[in-house]
Amino acid sequence: MLAISIMGPSWAHNLKIGYKLAALSFISVIIFFINNWLLLSVFLVGLIFLYSSVSLFALRKGILLLRPLIWVILLIWIFHLIRGEYLAGTVTCLRLLVLFALANFVTVTSKLSDMIEFFLWILHPLKLIGVKTSSIGLALGMVIRFTPVLIERAKQLLESWRARALKRTNWRIILPIFITVIDDADRVAEAIRARGGI
Repeated sequence: MLAISIMGPSWAHNLKIGYKLAALSFISVIIFFINNWLLLSVFLVGLIFLYSSVSLFALRKGILLLRPLIWVILLIWIFHLIRGEYLAGTVTCLRLLVLFALANFVTVTSKLSDMIEFFLWILHPLKLIGVKTSSIGLALGMVIRFTPVLIERAKQLLESWRARALKRTNWRIILPIFITVIDDADRVAEAIRARGGI
C-alpha cells in the first residue's frame, strides 16, 4: 500500500480488489487457528509460488518488503527460545511471515485508486448520517502516498547528520524531521485550497 504496487498485467492484477481483500480476510482467520509449524511452512512455500506466478520481480519485491520484519520476528523467536517455547515461537514467527506476505501480495497487485474506491464504497452508508466520505478517501490516499516520501526525507536527514557530525545520531534529529513534515503538510494544504478545497 505504501507505494509498493508493481505494474501488471497479471491474473492477480485483473482480480477485483474486493475479491482479494475478502480472500485475505478469510485466509488470515484460518492462519490464526493453525498451530502446526509444518502446515504454516506449506503456506509459506505456497506464497512463494503465488508471487512467482505474477513475475520474478514480484517475488523479489515480496522478499524485500519482508526484510524490515525479519528483525522483529527474530526477537520474537529468541524471546520464546529463552522461555523454552521454541516450537510456539516457530509457529508464531511463521504465522507472522505468512500473514504479512499475504497482505503484501494484495497490495503489490492492487492499484491505490482501486483500494481507496473500495473503502469509500464500504463507507458509503455513512453518507446517510452526513459524513463526507470523499474527505476520508482523500485523507487515506494522502497518508498512503506521503508515508514513503516522509520516510525517504528522514533517511536523507539521517545521512546528512552522519556526513557532518562525528557523534552518533540522537534525539536532535527529531526536530528537523518534524519541521519537514509540517512544511510538507502546509504545502499540500495550500495546493488543496488552490483547487477549491475538499
